[in-house]
Amino acid sequence: MRKYFIFAVLFILTAYCNSYSQDAQEIIKKVQSNYNGIKDAKASFSHSVKYSSGKSQSESGTIYIQKENKYRIETKGQIVLTDGVTSWSYSSKKKQVIIDNYKNDGNTFSPNKYLFSYPENFYSDLEGSEEVSGVDCYLLKLSPRSKGNVKSAKIWVDKNDYLIRKIHIVSSESTDTYLLKKISLDMGISSSKFTFSPPSDVEVIDLR
Repeated sequence: MRKYFIFAVLFILTAYCNSYSQDAQEIIKKVQSNYNGIKDAKASFSHSVKYSSGKSQSESGTIYIQKENKYRIETKGQIVLTDGVTSWSYSSKKKQVIIDNYKNDGNTFSPNKYLFSYPENFYSDLEGSEEVSGVDCYLLKLSPRSKGNVKSAKIWVDKNDYLIRKIHIVSSESTDTYLLKKISLDMGISSSKFTFSPPSDVEVIDLR
């Protein structure tokens, strides 16, 4: 679940950061304005990670989000989702699904929590501009106000639509890079996307 927490930072770190650089502050205000008004979102992503042990891996997938606490993350062989009441973690490889009550507390992963209400605990500075997949972006450096798992981060914000295109995160456990290939907002995603009916041939572990 840690890697999905990190993925959430894709949205989290830019949506609600303070800035002491006027240029960075204006950029973040525009990003903030975009995200404040949305009801749902979909994004495809690629993720590469290098752990402190030296091991590395990569994956790709799709994330769906709907206010207030609904999300669905699909990667190869795994689906993690919640409707805000119940959560499911399904592994097609293991033929297993774990069901639990959704717990909305400080230790619970929820991309919605960070997308829509992440506290302003990061300083931000504009480092310049770079292209990401042919898109001209602002490059911002983020530094946490207090000590924690995330040591530093860089984000790339599309200059035209002020959406996040890339993020690089250095934590105590790993260095993660995420690339957003497609971002769609307010698609009218059905609530049924955030519920799950286990296939008949899988093991069901119900922790409720």
